Amino acid sequence: MKWHERSNWRAWLVVFAAQSLLSSACSGSEHKLYVSPTGDDQAAGTQRAPFRTLYRAQEAARALTKDMRGDVVVNLAPGKYRLSRTLEFTEADSGKNGFHVIYRSAAGPGKARLLGSVHLNKGWQPYRDGIWKISTPSGLRFHTLYEKGQRAWKARFPNHEYVAGFPTARGRYLRTEDGCRALVPGGGKLGDAWLVYRAEDAPPVTQGPQMRLAIFDCGKCDWMRCIYRIREIDPQTRRLVFMVDESPYGQLANEKFRVLGNARFFLEDELGLLDAPGEFFHDEKSNVLYYKPRHPGRPDSLNITMPVVDTLVRVQGANREACVSHLRFEGLSLEETNDFPRTWWNCDYGRKDAALIWLSNCYGVEILKCRLINSGRSGIMFIGHNIENRVEGCLIEHMGVNGITLCNRFLADDGKSATPDISRGNRVHNCRIHDIGEIHCYASCINVFNTSDNQISHCELFNSVRYALTLRGNTNAQFVQPHVFNNLPKCRGNVFHHLDIHHCGQDSGDMGAVHAANLNIPGGDAVNTFEQIVVADMQSYPSMIDLPPDGIFLDWPSKSMQQVFRNFQIVRVAGKQLRSHKPENGDSAVTENVSWKPDFREDRMDHANIGVTADFPAAYGGRPVRKKKH
Repeated sequence: MKWHERSNWRAWLVVFAAQSLLSSACSGSEHKLYVSPTGDDQAAGTQRAPFRTLYRAQEAARALTKDMRGDVVVNLAPGKYRLSRTLEFTEADSGKNGFHVIYRSAAGPGKARLLGSVHLNKGWQPYRDGIWKISTPSGLRFHTLYEKGQRAWKARFPNHEYVAGFPTARGRYLRTEDGCRALVPGGGKLGDAWLVYRAEDAPPVTQGPQMRLAIFDCGKCDWMRCIYRIREIDPQTRRLVFMVDESPYGQLANEKFRVLGNARFFLEDELGLLDAPGEFFHDEKSNVLYYKPRHPGRPDSLNITMPVVDTLVRVQGANREACVSHLRFEGLSLEETNDFPRTWWNCDYGRKDAALIWLSNCYGVEILKCRLINSGRSGIMFIGHNIENRVEGCLIEHMGVNGITLCNRFLADDGKSATPDISRGNRVHNCRIHDIGEIHCYASCINVFNTSDNQISHCELFNSVRYALTLRGNTNAQFVQPHVFNNLPKCRGNVFHHLDIHHCGQDSGDMGAVHAANLNIPGGDAVNTFEQIVVADMQSYPSMIDLPPDGIFLDWPSKSMQQVFRNFQIVRVAGKQLRSHKPENGDSAVTENVSWKPDFREDRMDHANIGVTADFPAAYGGRPVRKKKH
C-alpha cells in the first residue's frame, strides 16, 4: 500500500478542486478594480483611472460584495504601496454566493509590493566615524531597520560575526564567568539578577538607559535567548546587574531562574556600542536614529527604511459564527514590518502578536503565490478559530520570529473549559520557508499548536535558528504525574509529507528539526503522521555547547507517544537521528522504512517529489534540481 493511500490528502484535493472550478466557471462575470502607486483615490478605480491606495480599493470592493454575481478582483499594478497602518479585513470583505474577493498582483508574483516602512531619504546628517543621524517622529519605537532590503542590527558588543553556514545565528557571543543561582522574591516580583563577565570581555561603555542584555539563561541551556534591561555594570567587580521583572517570560518561578557560568550573551541597544557597518541605535528619548550604513554613499540614496507597522494585513472575523471567508491574496509581496522584544507565546500565543498576515475567525481564506520577506515578527499567523484556509506557492524568508503558525492554544474565558473555537483542515502546500528567527531564537519555520487535521505538504524548510517544524498538544506539564490531558484543544490527525528540511538548529541546542512536546500520553489519541521527509545538515553555531541538534526530538517524558513515521530519512546531523525524552516516546512510535532503523531502504524514498513542486513560482526561484541528501 502506498503512502497516499493511507492519508486523507485526496479529500482536501477534491475540496480545493471544486472551489477552483466554481471560481473559473464564473470568471466571465468578474468585477475588476485597479490600483496603482501613481493612481488617485478620487478616480474611478478603472484600468485607465486607478485608485492609489489599498484602503480606497478595499472600500470600493466592499461595496461590490453585497450581491455578488462573480468574483471581485482588485488588481494591483507593479510598484510599492507603503502602508501607514494595518490593512484590516473583516466579514464585510468576504466573498458571497460562492465567489471570491481577490487582491492580486496584476503583473505576476511579487510585483506589487506592500511595505510597512517609510523611506528615510531626507534629513540625514553626519555624526562621527561613518555614523549618520536623522530625527524620527516623537513616540516611535522600532527594533529593526532595513537597508536595500537587508536587515540591519541594533548596535551591539561584541559585533555580529557571520559564519558561513549559519546565517540565522547571532554570534559572536561572550560567556559568563559566574552568575546568580536563584532570585529572592521581593515585593511579589522578580528582582535583579546578575552575571560576572570575563576580564577580557569588558564592554566599551558601562552606562546607557536603553542598554539591554541578550542572554541564554541557565549556563549551557541554549534554548531561548532572552532580552533584559541592564541596571548597572561595575567594572571593578565585573558584575552586570539586570532587571528580570521585565523578562519576556512574564511570570517566572523565582527559585528556577538562574544564570550560572558559561552562559552565552551579548550587549545591545546603546550608542557607545555602535561601531560596525549595518548597526543602528534609536534614541527613544531624543527621537534620533543613528546608523552606520553597509554600503558607500550618503544614506539618502541607500534605500534605508524604518518600519512603522507591526502587522501589514489583519484578517479577523467577529467570531466563529461570523468568519471572514472566500477572500484571496494572490501574488502580493509583503515586506518590512516592526519587531518588539517578546517571544511569540508571551504575546498570548499569538493573539497579541504581529505578522505580515495575521488571521483569526477565518474560513476558506487563501494566500497564494505571495512573497513574505523582512518581517519584524512572523510571516503568517492563523490564531484561534480557523477552518479550511490555504497557503500555497508562497516564498517566506527573513522572518524575525516564525514562518507560519497554526495555533489554537487557548482556554475559554472561565479558564476551565476548552475554547469553542476550532482550528482544523488548513493546508500549507508548496512553500519555501527559510532564514527564520533572525531576531528571536525560539522560532520555527512552521508551528502547529493545538490544531487538528491539517496538511503540510511539499515544502522546503531551511536556515532556521531553531526548529523546522514543532508541534504541541494538550497534556499536562512536562514532569507532572499522573499523566492527564488539560482543557486545551488537541493536536492530532495532522499529516506532514514530502518535506525537504535542512540547515536548522543554527543557534540553539537540545532540539530537533522536527519537534513534538506534550502531544499525547499512553492510551491517548493525539497521533500525527510524518511521511516522505528528508532532514539533513543539522549543525549549530560553534559556540553552542548544549546537546547538539537532532533530526527528530520527541520531547516531554511519555507525552509524545504513538506518532507515525514512514519513509523518513535523516542524514548528517550533529546529534541523533531520533532522540526520545525517556524511551517511551520513541519506543511507542509507529515506524515504516525509517533511516534510524537497520531495514531502511532508500529506494522507497520519493526523492523526485520531495520539496516544492514544478509549479512553484519561477519568480521565487522555481523548483531546484533534485539531489539526494547523502
